[in-house]
Amino acid sequence: MTELALKHLADSPLDDDWEYALRIPNSPFGPGIVRAHVRAVLTRHQANPTVLDNAQLVASELVTNSLACTRDSVAVRLVRTDGRLRLSVWDSSPYPPPRWPGPATGPEPDAESGRGLWLTQVCADEWGHYLLVNGRRNGGGKEVWAEWRAPGV
Repeated sequence: MTELALKHLADSPLDDDWEYALRIPNSPFGPGIVRAHVRAVLTRHQANPTVLDNAQLVASELVTNSLACTRDSVAVRLVRTDGRLRLSVWDSSPYPPPRWPGPATGPEPDAESGRGLWLTQVCADEWGHYLLVNGRRNGGGKEVWAEWRAPGV
C-alpha cells in the first residue's frame, strides 16, 4: 500500500494548484512551527529556493505579529494558483497593520522590534491585508497576505 501511495505522489504534477492550511494556538512555539510547515510544503513542491526562503521568513514575521496582537489562535494558509504563491495569516484582531511608505524606509537600526512588515514588503512581490466581517473565520479579524510571482513556485 505504501508503494502505491508513493507512486501516486511521484506521478502527480508539481505545478498543479494546491492549498495547505494550519491553525496554531497562541504559543511561543508558533513561529517555529510555521517556518517548518512552510519549508516542508515548499520543499515538497520544489519551490524556487529564493521564494522558499522569503516565504519562510515572511510567514515567521506575520505569525509573530499576529500572536503579539491577540490571545487567540492564528491560521496560516499557503495557496498556489496561476503560478503565484500566496501566504496569508489570519488573526482575530480587527486592527490593520501599519503600512511602510517604501522599502528604503525601514525601522531604526537599533530598534528591538518593528521589522516584520518592512521585511514582508522587501521580501514579497506584493502584500496587503483585509478586514473580515462577521460570519467568516470566527466572525471577524483580519488577514495579512504576501504573494510571489515566480517560476517554479
